[in-house]
Amino acid sequence: MLPKDLLSVYRSGKKIHPRFAWRESIGLAEKVIKIYRSNVGREYLKILDDLRKVENAENYRRVRGFARILERGCEFSLKTNLDPFKVRSFLFERGFVTRLSERSEIVREASRHFGVSEEEIERAMFADREEEKILLKVSEMKPDELIKRYNLSLLQTLIFNCLRLSFWISTNHKNVFRKLKWLGLMYELYDEEGRLITDVTGTASILKMTRKYGTSIAKLIPEILRAREWWIRAEIVDDYEKRIYVFEMNDRNRRLFPDYEEHVEFDSSLEEEFYRRMRNLGFEVFREPGIVKAGKNAYIPDFLIKKDGLEVYVEIAGFWTTEYIRRKIEKIKKSGIPLILIVRDDLAVDKPKNVEGVILIRKNRIPYGEVLRALKDIKNR
Repeated sequence: MLPKDLLSVYRSGKKIHPRFAWRESIGLAEKVIKIYRSNVGREYLKILDDLRKVENAENYRRVRGFARILERGCEFSLKTNLDPFKVRSFLFERGFVTRLSERSEIVREASRHFGVSEEEIERAMFADREEEKILLKVSEMKPDELIKRYNLSLLQTLIFNCLRLSFWISTNHKNVFRKLKWLGLMYELYDEEGRLITDVTGTASILKMTRKYGTSIAKLIPEILRAREWWIRAEIVDDYEKRIYVFEMNDRNRRLFPDYEEHVEFDSSLEEEFYRRMRNLGFEVFREPGIVKAGKNAYIPDFLIKKDGLEVYVEIAGFWTTEYIRRKIEKIKKSGIPLILIVRDDLAVDKPKNVEGVILIRKNRIPYGEVLRALKDIKNR
């Protein structure tokens, strides 16, 4: 994310759009990277001076934004082994000076106290200021990667002032909802043209809106963009006009952002075994296939199995109790979907009785015969 003063947007009616960097910014990104790499071993002040030379009234936000992103992968150090705070404390405790000779005497006293030269005391005095730090290492980031990371940070910065975020994703559901829970965000689900939309609500009013909540919503954005397909719509409060603008975007613009590799992840070896075994039996198997609405909550089954027009969800539970199974079955009933629940008997407090659709794993082995019979029963209903 970027400082608010580096946010660059344009408005069109009730819409607001970030000024994303495109391919034409490759040259500018190359210049910023070159400035940092040519100043390894030099003070940060020299880098700032060189950056100002490529800035103008139109691009200064972008130049500084590129610099911010690049600096996340840079290493800086102090140009002294002394503690600048201790050096300043020693010097300032000697009181004010009115003549240059008095200053020189105090510096000499400090050099004797710390056992270094007077020149070292001069270097150490304010060595912890940003502009005094020395650049040691620069990120190996390429210009196109720098642009994509900048665009992601620009989008997140816009979301700082988000009152409400609506989104739809085709994959990556569990990670997104884990993030929602971890960030403490409030959300509701609703259907829109056959798609299940997640509505993340901010604080109750503009007056009560806090930057902290908007920052939390912004932290959700990277997980949303990891999905194969996605759509987001945000209501943004303008700091100056106190008006609400709308921002909308979908995965057709994914080339603007960092590339994310999509791969199938499993929570346990049993899940991975189930995935491969059912595929070998001729079924189409989809990992974390989507969100199922259960009341006001989101329910994300582990798998969706398809074959010959049959579609059944499958959940493989880890540690569980009777109460957990009861709540899970209640969720299933509310959702109205065909689902097979598989649980391990060695992880149970007691065995659930007379619960339709529950299959027990005994001795860490999934009874695939029971799974196939359950699928047949569902198909024949």
